[in-house]
Amino acid sequence: MTTNDHGHINNLDEMQMETLKHYWLALTNAICSQSSLPADQIANSVYGDELFYMIGYENPDVLPLQWLRICKWNINNAVQKMMDMLKWRHEWGVQTLLAKGESDLSCEEIKTGKCFLMGYDKAGRPINYVSVNRHVRGQYPQETTQKLTVLTMETVRKLFKSPVETSTIVFDLTGFGLKNMDYQHVKFFVSLIENYYPELFGHAIILNAPWIFSGCWAIISKWLDPAIRDEIQFVRNEAELAKYIDPSLLPRGLNGAQPDFEYIPPTANDEAMAAAFIADVEGKTNARANHQQAAQHFLNITLQWTHDDTNTTLLAERIVAAKRLRDAFETLVPYVNTRTHYHRIGAIKEQIFQITYDRLHAEMATHS
Repeated sequence: MTTNDHGHINNLDEMQMETLKHYWLALTNAICSQSSLPADQIANSVYGDELFYMIGYENPDVLPLQWLRICKWNINNAVQKMMDMLKWRHEWGVQTLLAKGESDLSCEEIKTGKCFLMGYDKAGRPINYVSVNRHVRGQYPQETTQKLTVLTMETVRKLFKSPVETSTIVFDLTGFGLKNMDYQHVKFFVSLIENYYPELFGHAIILNAPWIFSGCWAIISKWLDPAIRDEIQFVRNEAELAKYIDPSLLPRGLNGAQPDFEYIPPTANDEAMAAAFIADVEGKTNARANHQQAAQHFLNITLQWTHDDTNTTLLAERIVAAKRLRDAFETLVPYVNTRTHYHRIGAIKEQIFQITYDRLHAEMATHS
């Protein structure tokens, strides 16, 4: 599914556009109700902050439209889904995890390669490989495995290339045994994709499933929403997998041409950057304030737009406000995110880390 499809950005009919407007009004009211703040202050509230933090670089309408499509354009249901997601992100501590990044995970668990991102499928979706036989139930604390899963999902969102909004997951069951079957973590994963990461799950492939997995699947499949279950396909071998992913983009372990996953830990430069950003308290304060102001400005323009759909000037102002919001978030990123393995291998290109670090370095040299 892409943004060229009906019901996506730039392809909304009149009714869908009206629904989107009413959604923004209803969502604003819901956040106001939770925070006891007026609409012109909610960007600074807990859930307003979570909302615009998750929007990040995206067009702000993408996330609302995802929930509206999932909820079949029922505004009340879509708003409730959004609010549940924002509450979970706040209570679970997604922002804290992103600020700490890989340092909050088990390095040894990352190195297992049980979960990694590599390349794109033939539909342009980034691929998350889950090597199930590398996950041994109870080997690592449940908390660290959950953090690895959530951080991977957050990282996938930085790999999307417009107009694609979804990812593909390849569950490689080669060598699967019952010691690898972790129903508790499967339930956590299912909860993530159904409740907190709308449409992140675009397609799934279960590869090389042995006969012993059939009993496990009989249990797992009952937990899945039918819409999710319909996007899961069993593939018998690597030759069949090539129908969906070009072999030149597959890792060698799946008979592809790419090197197998090998974790690259933070470099001295990464550590120097992180230390500089932590030390720049004033810079972080200013960047966060700028992002909140940009978020509130976008929301103010959006609320005006929902009440006056004939004003073309408002529409143009909203486009400018969305760009300002994106730029403000980019400036904030070095202070609230960290560089990852995928930055170090060049899969994610966020030059703002180096730009901000160079600026701080130059400022220090000037004042020394």
